[in-house]
Amino acid sequence: MKKLPLMLIIGCISATISCRKDVAGTDNLNNAVSIQSSTVSDAVVPTGIQFGAWIGGNLSLPNKAKLCTMLGVNYVRTTIILTKFHGSDAAVEQYLNNGKKVILNLNYQAVRNNPNPFPKDMNKYRNLLEAALQKYAKRVEVVVIENEPTTDQFHKGPMSDYIAMLKVAVQSCRKYGVKVADGGIHPENIKLVMHSSRLSGNAAEVKQLITAYKGLDLDYVNIHAHGDGSSYPGGQLKDVADYIRRQTGHAVMNNEFSLHSTSTSLVRDMVAGFKQGGYKYAIVFSGESDSGAVPLNSGLQLRPNGVAYKDAIK
Repeated sequence: MKKLPLMLIIGCISATISCRKDVAGTDNLNNAVSIQSSTVSDAVVPTGIQFGAWIGGNLSLPNKAKLCTMLGVNYVRTTIILTKFHGSDAAVEQYLNNGKKVILNLNYQAVRNNPNPFPKDMNKYRNLLEAALQKYAKRVEVVVIENEPTTDQFHKGPMSDYIAMLKVAVQSCRKYGVKVADGGIHPENIKLVMHSSRLSGNAAEVKQLITAYKGLDLDYVNIHAHGDGSSYPGGQLKDVADYIRRQTGHAVMNNEFSLHSTSTSLVRDMVAGFKQGGYKYAIVFSGESDSGAVPLNSGLQLRPNGVAYKDAIK
């Protein structure tokens, strides 16, 4: 019996599936996408994953570093606001002095009550960015440019402004020899891009970004995720990671995933999903948040979900 070519098999599968705009009806399509995952280059699928934490709330910096140790992580996320940077950053210094490896967000300006526009003066932006890079490029693991550019409560303005900004940032990061990632896109929007021909709002912006990332010398595409209830959709983190790798040629990472319930099984599901998906980094958020995220700690004590995280990443 002759074996059919792989692409013919995929074409037959695709022909029997009706594309639907809603994510809920895409299980069969997810399976078809997974079949193609073998075409992803081994060069952009890391052999190991590094887990970490982003500690929010009112803990002192020494206690935030201590909590990371209690969670069993050596990788931490923190942020520098470029318009407020004056040669050194207390949080970065605290983590580095405690032997932590820093995933560093470099955000143009702080988000207050209103979303911020992306900067248009690229000379000013480059100067601010390179002041921070000159200090920390050789001391941090990855630089992340902005936080969630498509999230309306954080940013406003066209994605073309963010893409122009990211191009400058990538050039500067190459100049200073540090790895670089975008600010983060979400699985729900990536799935809409995967399965829908008509897109609007944030999903249309994500499609624009994915297209632009093909031509940028990024080290990683950053996928943010949040979980609800007692489980996370099986295979979702892998499917969107495989798609991004195929479309852009870049490895994937996560510098923010949050938990919106106290479920310990949700923690285990998400950790397993990042492992299965071949992410380079996965950083859990823990702290006070108006987004509804549930922290892993109460002060310097781990909650049950914090213990579950510590155990799951071993």
